[in-house]
Amino acid sequence: MEQEEKKKLNIIAIADNSDYGTSAIRYGGILAAIFKASLTVISNFSFSKNNIQNKDICNEQIEIANQLIQNNIEVFLLSNPFTPDNIYSYGDETNSIMFVIGVQRKGKDSLFNLKKARRFIKPSRLPVMTVGLKLPDSNVFRHVMLPLDINRQHKEKVLWAGYFSRFYHAKVHVLYASYKDSLLKQKVKDNIDFTKKLYQNLEIDYELHDFGREIDDIDRFSIFYAPEINASLTVVMTTAFYTIVDYIFGPKENALIANDEGLPVLCINEREDLYVLCT
Repeated sequence: MEQEEKKKLNIIAIADNSDYGTSAIRYGGILAAIFKASLTVISNFSFSKNNIQNKDICNEQIEIANQLIQNNIEVFLLSNPFTPDNIYSYGDETNSIMFVIGVQRKGKDSLFNLKKARRFIKPSRLPVMTVGLKLPDSNVFRHVMLPLDINRQHKEKVLWAGYFSRFYHAKVHVLYASYKDSLLKQKVKDNIDFTKKLYQNLEIDYELHDFGREIDDIDRFSIFYAPEINASLTVVMTTAFYTIVDYIFGPKENALIANDEGLPVLCINEREDLYVLCT
């Protein structure tokens, strides 16, 4: 029996006519090249079908798409209307592995502000990469950060950081803090041991960074640490269950999405049906 041909992967970039939409397409194109995937650009997205208007991709973004095509990347430009439910279903149907969105923290220049970005990310079974106006350079994604803390739900996060090494020979920088409390120290050690074992088995290029002190939010710390190792991506788990504090002040990922440093953030939801690559 002949072996069934492996279905091609796909990246989905959601783009409006703003610079943030253009940034999403540029990063989407790079991700498509890394994962040997096609790129689908969706230019007509709204959270409500009642608010959808006809929006075609702008000339600058068409030019970027043409450049990608010239570099042998298959690009699909879709101007038909999409709501979140439509786009999640489309992602499943097209073997898509990731959404890319450009996020403006405040203001109305972009389709996604911080609140709308969280609203889109939370129901998604695909990872969502948030990007700002900082455009990718030639070394983008060569160094990827994996901040680890005491949370046990890190398996998917570890896998996704490792994909950038397996597909792109990137180095994964594993960041973690030290704790005086023996229980917290053991939880961190368990996460580190799991990561080391998995990465050694998969031949992932990685480096451990022990900061030798307690750090309240290692995910947020990774944003500031990025320039030290020339990192251009941090991989984080989103908050699965909101506490009263999260409802009042916002979940911890608020400090990461659309950060002032312009660092892309790969947001992964804690869920049983999360998409993972079969490689």
